[in-house]
Amino acid sequence: MEYRIAAITDCEALTDLRMKMRRELDSDFHFELIYAKTLNFFKQNIGDGTHTAFVCEHGSQIIGTVGITVFEIMPTTKYPNGKASRLMNMYVEPFYRNRGIARELLNLVMAYAENHQIGKVMLNPSQMGRSLYENYGFQRLPDEYVFYLR
Repeated sequence: MEYRIAAITDCEALTDLRMKMRRELDSDFHFELIYAKTLNFFKQNIGDGTHTAFVCEHGSQIIGTVGITVFEIMPTTKYPNGKASRLMNMYVEPFYRNRGIARELLNLVMAYAENHQIGKVMLNPSQMGRSLYENYGFQRLPDEYVFYLR
């Protein structure tokens, strides 16, 4: 297994893995609604450096990924430089699960966050991923709310 930062040339493979993940998680998954927008997200945000994806390859096939999108928030005492991020798109092909790949991808993305002095890493875990994040030290916060605008 080889691990590396994804290149702009990996955007289609990243999008394909994202579609597989969404298909597993969403009972109301609509490929045609999000494929092109997801591909555009990867091309634009990897291209401009606001999103960094990490991949695990077996041979020449990308079999796992995780990404981090960095953005600026109002500085606080906890985050004086105002750098925050969202960890997203953690996915490992089913055949390769339970081999430590997700854990290694998480180690890589968190080392990246630390090296780039990102003060806050947020995520929305799937049921399957919760123990991975909790064992790493992520904390569930009871005082956050979300409102989805449509």
